[in-house]
Amino acid sequence: MQATDHLRCERKFLVSDLSAREIEEAILLHPTIFSPIHHQRFVNNIYFDNLELLSYYENLSGITPRKKVRVRWYGDLMGQIKEPVLEIKRKSGIVGNKIFYPLPRFVFESFFTESAIWRSTGNATFSEGFQRELALLEPTLINRYNRKYFLSADGCYRITLDSDINFFPVQPFLPSFFANESPEPYCVLELKYDHAKDCEASGVTKHFPFRLTKSSKYVSGIFKLYS
Repeated sequence: MQATDHLRCERKFLVSDLSAREIEEAILLHPTIFSPIHHQRFVNNIYFDNLELLSYYENLSGITPRKKVRVRWYGDLMGQIKEPVLEIKRKSGIVGNKIFYPLPRFVFESFFTESAIWRSTGNATFSEGFQRELALLEPTLINRYNRKYFLSADGCYRITLDSDINFFPVQPFLPSFFANESPEPYCVLELKYDHAKDCEASGVTKHFPFRLTKSSKYVSGIFKLYS
């Protein structure tokens, strides 16, 4: 079974000169009046690409439309993954959406030694063309970060603040290797909203003491680990 996210815009800020706490203070002082929602949680991703790293180079070059394929889950990185989701993120400029396919549980340590996870997607129904596309993809990058969520008083704008960002190669995937890695020296703030609100978004972003950036965790991770 699949679900499709609605069209939304994303504006990103990569902040390296302030701590996560200082960035959060700036969010809470914003005149749009943002308040925390949900609980902060760790987000884990396994990204996929073809042998030519097409997704990486399309993103690096700013080609649109483009898409990324990843398996995402929340909470612990290692052990049994209870509610993984296959996500296909499609984007054109700052506008995009996602398609979600719930996946069966798997054990992280055996993920890379078993057959491709989407071959056992249960009730998920892929088109023939999409099945052929997935068959050409391989896991290329693992990343993990701590995410906090904020919502504006009018409910129109959502912020995610990602800190403790780590990138890991697909190999090795030993527990000791993950434990010894140091997080990146920056945070990523994303402002997210419906496409219909784009004309008003600049009035929100201008009150942040940060510079808008073109930021992709997948590109950053591939560049760091393999360049």
